[in-house]
Amino acid sequence: MRGSNLIENPFSKILKIQDRMFQVKRILPENSIKINKYENWASLLKQYYYVDTILRANGELWMCNEIQTIDYVKIEN
Repeated sequence: MRGSNLIENPFSKILKIQDRMFQVKRILPENSIKINKYENWASLLKQYYYVDTILRANGELWMCNEIQTIDYVKIEN
């Protein structure tokens, strides 16, 4: 994906796009899914793969979960 950074570690792939990060669960070829057959294909795939985000790029569908960022204050003793 253009403008993104893929970080691979032994446990998962992390995709960084601008200031957002995603854990990649699965990458599928777009032509293997009959997208035109169902009107709500995205929500069906999200439920099936237990993901909250689907990204489409270069003929592939990326099934991902967004990694939430938190604001914190460092506590010093």
